[in-house]
Amino acid sequence: MPRAVSPSPSTRVVAVISAFNPGPALLDACTSLLSQTSSVTVVDDGSTSDVTEILDACAAAGCQIVLLGQNSGIASALNAGVETAFASAPGAEFVLTLDQDSTLQSDYVERALAAYDAASAAGVRVGLVAPHSVEGLPSRVAEVRNGVVLGLEPIQSGLVISRSVWENAGPFRAGLFIDSVDTEYFMRLSDLGFETVLAAGTHLGHRLGGRFHPTIFGRRLRFGGTDVSLVRSSPFRYYYIARNRVLMNRAFGARHRAWSVRETLLDARHFAIVLTLSPNRLTLARLIAAGWLDGIRGRQGRMPSSAERIARR
Repeated sequence: MPRAVSPSPSTRVVAVISAFNPGPALLDACTSLLSQTSSVTVVDDGSTSDVTEILDACAAAGCQIVLLGQNSGIASALNAGVETAFASAPGAEFVLTLDQDSTLQSDYVERALAAYDAASAAGVRVGLVAPHSVEGLPSRVAEVRNGVVLGLEPIQSGLVISRSVWENAGPFRAGLFIDSVDTEYFMRLSDLGFETVLAAGTHLGHRLGGRFHPTIFGRRLRFGGTDVSLVRSSPFRYYYIARNRVLMNRAFGARHRAWSVRETLLDARHFAIVLTLSPNRLTLARLIAAGWLDGIRGRQGRMPSSAERIARR
């Protein structure tokens, strides 16, 4: 039974939230983080809606606001936020990265720092501290070393990264724009000899994609008397998933062949499911094909306007 931990603001940690067209929940996230960290920096990634009121409310609560002139992708947004946060808090040792739709328990930061300190004392070279579970699902475990639980490929939301690691490894890879940003950082740190530690007792609330009920001939697919429900990302994400898989394989496949094959097959399985059962399968197929071709060409950054037009159909 984990001991009760009383939450208190930590001067060791600054927080960064990437936001795009945020709603009122952003203020709740900021308030929660301000009670656990020395500062919170919100980066508006070129929102297309009028979010002045919510950003002003976050600023009034004590957050720093960074406005990007255009939608530059989550990697660029986080990079801008981390640089701003560290520059404004020279004594901070860590940064916590968060999505606008993620929620943390009140003692998340304290537990994450305890995990970092314990792992370091056990001789683990810590690169990332990640949540023990995300939306009720346990994070993937690599191994347990000297009593420290090490993880695999965490999502970027909820990550605690030390300033020294950030300066050593560099920022997130902006060219990926969205999708695989967290995996690329994990793989890069792994190649540099850093480990990912799962902090015991930490839980992240995070939307993992929308659910849909597949149909066959207009009737919902059922299994064991229950409607089948599957997770599906927004259509535009399939362009980036396909493209960035090619870019990731190119960057890490030669050194991590088994990983590359496994992750490619997992993506292919997911594509096969949504292309078979999703009602907008033609749009998804065209986006996947466009992403795959652009990956072969080595294209990075935001998807081209031609793919954006497909995604809007």
